[in-house]
Amino acid sequence: MPYPRTRPDPSVFEDMTDEYSSASTAPDTPVFTPLSSADTLAALVRKGAFRAAETLRQEMISHRIPITRDSLYQKAALNAIRERRPHLKPRHRIQAFQAWMSLVPDRQQQVCTFYAIRQHIFRSMDHLNLDVVHCFGLVLAAKGYFTNAGVLQVVATLAQYAAPSVTETYLRTLDTQCRTLSAASDGLSAESLMEAPFNLAIKKHSLARRTDAALRLLKIAHGRKITISHDTLQAVLNHTSSRQRTLVEIRTLYPAFPSDLTTPSQLTLPRDASVISGEFEDLSARLRALRKAFGSPVPPAPYVLLRFITDCCTRGKFHAVTLLRKCAFRQSSRSAAAWVLSEMLYHRERKEPLRVLAAFARYFYLVGVPRKSVLSLLRGSAGKSIRPHAKSFGFGVAHHVHLPPYPLKQRLRPSRSHTALVWEALVAVSRTHDRKRLYALLLQLVEGANPPGEAAELTSIDVAETSGALPKPALELSPSSFDAAHFSPFVKAHVARGRPECAAQVVADMVVRGIQPSFVQWSMVARAYAQSGDAATALRVLHQLEAAEYGSGVDPPDSPDGVRGKAAEDRTRQRQVRDHSQQQPSDGLLGIFTNVLRGFVLAKDLEHARRVKLWLTERLGYQVGKRPATDTAIELLTALEAEKP
Repeated sequence: MPYPRTRPDPSVFEDMTDEYSSASTAPDTPVFTPLSSADTLAALVRKGAFRAAETLRQEMISHRIPITRDSLYQKAALNAIRERRPHLKPRHRIQAFQAWMSLVPDRQQQVCTFYAIRQHIFRSMDHLNLDVVHCFGLVLAAKGYFTNAGVLQVVATLAQYAAPSVTETYLRTLDTQCRTLSAASDGLSAESLMEAPFNLAIKKHSLARRTDAALRLLKIAHGRKITISHDTLQAVLNHTSSRQRTLVEIRTLYPAFPSDLTTPSQLTLPRDASVISGEFEDLSARLRALRKAFGSPVPPAPYVLLRFITDCCTRGKFHAVTLLRKCAFRQSSRSAAAWVLSEMLYHRERKEPLRVLAAFARYFYLVGVPRKSVLSLLRGSAGKSIRPHAKSFGFGVAHHVHLPPYPLKQRLRPSRSHTALVWEALVAVSRTHDRKRLYALLLQLVEGANPPGEAAELTSIDVAETSGALPKPALELSPSSFDAAHFSPFVKAHVARGRPECAAQVVADMVVRGIQPSFVQWSMVARAYAQSGDAATALRVLHQLEAAEYGSGVDPPDSPDGVRGKAAEDRTRQRQVRDHSQQQPSDGLLGIFTNVLRGFVLAKDLEHARRVKLWLTERLGYQVGKRPATDTAIELLTALEAEKP
């Protein structure tokens, strides 16, 4: 219907009188005041209607309606990365998070701690989302935060898990923003504000064995006149593989740095080793010694803690475990990681693989492990027995004892010892087809851990600087994140099923990917061949391992069955006895021979079992009574000889 074209007649309205005005403004009569769009948006966020608030925010942006900045919008930003909506793509979450964070006041207007957001990003999330971490760091830099806890957490996380180019680009952005704001204010200089982020990033690179990245940050800091502490320079020198070259690089930038090339020793406080190791039966004395040891730079060894936990649980002294646990979590992240490793070892000895996974998933980032496999086991029907409602969580104590008295500010970085136990637990609870999938994932992770060359890394940094594009913060693992212990569960699984060829293929895959097999893997493979009846291959493995240890150049057997003529073998044995008489075999080599001897005995191969025993006693000079496991294998051979004269 069209609007009327005639002007309205004001005579139809009542005149404004005193009586009319007094009645309309009476105290008992409420006056309706409509909410503005900004007030409605704040009310929706305060009420928790985040989807309606997101729709209103987008409409206000499209109609160019200004929105008043308020710290309340942190709740909406937190919901953007916490809400579970399967159809929502990750980039849309990042965009929504960044849009809501832009509505939070700057540091000059209101100082915020962002505690809830930091707790979710660095503590509550089971996976490490580097895109969110990087976006959060950029938002903090844009709002004038340079040295608060959130910025330092972002720098530490990027330096530990992302590519060095990502960390360097973020520090450059942080420094540029800091210099811009410092020039407009009369506060601290940009050089003093950037000391903490640069020192922290350099230390984290050094601990991750990224010496080239640490030296590059040193050059950037020196060029921008940012002070680097002596402790940071010493950390770079202590954790490098080439101390001479690194020292030359450091002294080129900082001539006053002392030129001490002595190998750094382990800094430990004086402690009673006999008390800590458990030689004394007094648990109170061991508890006091372990608490003092946690106060030193190097925490107690995990196996020492494991023995203390086992003794306390055996005697029902659960309160001592609680006290030591509290001390470990109070000290540092390194002490907490050592304690959690001892917990995982405790559950491993009790054959509780699900509790091993639960202990790891509670405190560590799920990096270096198949995250979906771990979470599906813990959240599925198999994980019901270890849910929080269970009264016992491994130590026979209430569930609240398992929680740290002081919650961690950030999830811990797992070492390869932690991730190796996780892979072992996954293999233990998986079926055959799942093990094949897990092994493929392990190979993929190991191959992805090989970093690109230094030239390629520097080229990517230069391209990012010239083009202005930020490098993608993808997760990057160092080559030292994986070792032979990660492959041991798969070798053991093949050996248990009588498939030595598959076990040998796993060892071959390790060698191809630059991981040196240890005595443990060779021992399992050699025993599998011996127990399956392939004596030639088992003896060939023993020859090669003996040659590798002594460097005597012993060749593997030439004949098809791996057994030479008696006269030639006697001459070889006499020559090797003379060569090895002055050298004592390692415990690992004796363990391999013991394992192969046991394999021949179980296969009832009396001839080769006698040959391995003779090898042990004559060539390696083993004496009965030195190793209980070897003595047991010899006793089994004696019993077999009595059965088969």
